[in-house]
Amino acid sequence: MDNLTSKEYWEKYYSKESKPERNQIIHICSEFDKFWELLIANNQTNPPKTIMEIGGYPGRYLAYLADKFDLIPTSLDYNSDKNKIEETFKVFDIKEYDIIQTDIFNHKIEKQYDIVISNGFIEHFENFDEVLDKHSLYLKPGGTLFVLVPNMKYYIHFYKYLVDYKNLKIHNLKCMKKSVFQDFGKRNQLETIKIEYYGGFPFSVHQELNFLQKIVFQGHRILSKKLLNSYFDKHPSKFFSSTLLAIYKK
Repeated sequence: MDNLTSKEYWEKYYSKESKPERNQIIHICSEFDKFWELLIANNQTNPPKTIMEIGGYPGRYLAYLADKFDLIPTSLDYNSDKNKIEETFKVFDIKEYDIIQTDIFNHKIEKQYDIVISNGFIEHFENFDEVLDKHSLYLKPGGTLFVLVPNMKYYIHFYKYLVDYKNLKIHNLKCMKKSVFQDFGKRNQLETIKIEYYGGFPFSVHQELNFLQKIVFQGHRILSKKLLNSYFDKHPSKFFSSTLLAIYKK
């Protein structure tokens, strides 16, 4: 399976998170509203009723989208803790949902969904093409698929090598290019609606910093927040934008 992370890593990672807050989740997820609207507008089922997130823990995007578009959410994730995702659904008053706690490679597919999303998942595998192909199997004919990975190539790679190295090493940079998503669409006979870089410069880090690293971090943080990100939000760049995303129709 060639995972770059472990179940234990993610359970420890999310155990540090505070209780979900509705306004914070809306702030995070609404940044992608124009893409969520594309998922709905291009969906053959009008309106779509079901949504699955692969690697869905802790459920922020699922809860937001289920509430916004009146969808029944399903989370597929191997995290053994149901409480946090159930808390997230409760914040949005979502009562009908399903939580599948399993590994994507061991799950027997019994149902397909109108919408499938995957946000920051495939880049944690060496065999990302195989993982991507699994996504299309969960999608109904006429359904729409959203896949997002962080962009850690080009200048961002240099920056993270300096100040976020541990986090960099658990990501497979080979999947962070448009050709991977173009080939995936062709391989699975999907209609490609959009493939693009998106977002401002990702200055956040996931480790303790020494004195010199703090200088590098603070310089990039100030420049990004006060100047650069307002430009990159309007003019995305493979060199500086935080994400690469793709939208498909089956």
